[in-house]
Amino acid sequence: MRGYILVSHGDYAKELKNSLKMIVGDVSNVFEACLQPEEGLEQFKEKLVALKGDMEKYDEVIVFADLMGGTPCNAAASVYLEENHVTIIGGMNFPMLLTALLSEELSVENLISVGKDGVVNVKAKMNAMKFIDEE
Repeated sequence: MRGYILVSHGDYAKELKNSLKMIVGDVSNVFEACLQPEEGLEQFKEKLVALKGDMEKYDEVIVFADLMGGTPCNAAASVYLEENHVTIIGGMNFPMLLTALLSEELSVENLISVGKDGVVNVKAKMNAMKFIDEE
């Protein structure tokens, strides 16, 4: 079974987890760590180290960070880089997370692809579909 850690600036990770609960229900394998404005890198690392015990029961752990190169992502890399069962993905979004929970067998590469494909120009897509319907 996979465990997931969502890391972010502010409460983004916490609120993504709440949104996942609305659709999936039980998200007991999803943990979050939110970097608050008054915290620094070392304080945030402490939050991630505190989650290590929870991660021991999972065969695989994926850390989803809001932004590649940001403090939450960098802290996760610092804390989990030597953990062979942990993967760190920068640039999380809701389609990626939802798919990860609903399709645990998907590879990390597929989850990244779902995340990229989840970003669309809705009006252009709807207009293209309208054009096809008119033919």
